[in-house]
Amino acid sequence: MKEKILLFDLDGTLIDSTQAILESFVNTALFFGINLKERRGEIMGLIGATLRDMFMHFGFSEEETEQCIKMYRTNYERIYLEKTHLLPKVKEALESVPKSYGMGVVTSKNRYFSLKILEHLGINSFFSVVVAIDDVSEPKPSAEPIQRALEDLNFQAQEVYMIGDTFFDMQSAKNAGVIGIGVMGRYEKQLEKYTDFVFSDLFKAVNYIKEQN
Repeated sequence: MKEKILLFDLDGTLIDSTQAILESFVNTALFFGINLKERRGEIMGLIGATLRDMFMHFGFSEEETEQCIKMYRTNYERIYLEKTHLLPKVKEALESVPKSYGMGVVTSKNRYFSLKILEHLGINSFFSVVVAIDDVSEPKPSAEPIQRALEDLNFQAQEVYMIGDTFFDMQSAKNAGVIGIGVMGRYEKQLEKYTDFVFSDLFKAVNYIKEQN
């Protein structure tokens, strides 16, 4: 039995890919005749949701959204490695996790991009499982991604934590019956509405988890 299981969101929790996301999203929308250059803050507020929900939020039809997602991923693939980096203290936080813990990533990002980013940034070896949006039928805030991660990890634990920076992470944790731990990122300013446990960075969040008996 593993002592504890730590599941991490990707964007805004482990990595900062804001520049790549905004550039790809704005360029895609512009191609379809919608100028979102002055609405970057609004886009950032939606990061953590699915691409489908993000595009539909800005008035794209179902058919247009499918085209947007394809174009977005084409744009994103050109720039995402260059314009994505680890958030402060992430590497130190992951290195501090005891070997008796299990760790995984649960993200609404495409699996291909998620695995490439984790490898590029040198943190893929910390995680036994990665659950991406194309691995589930219902993304966060559904419980399914967390449940899938726990199934794939294939071991029991005394405590399970979902660590993330948005409502989607905390609601997914609640729906799955696990403990939601909030980390203040660039995309969510009111995490205390969704969880009692909010920390300024990942290192402090992990230290808190380690201290719990």
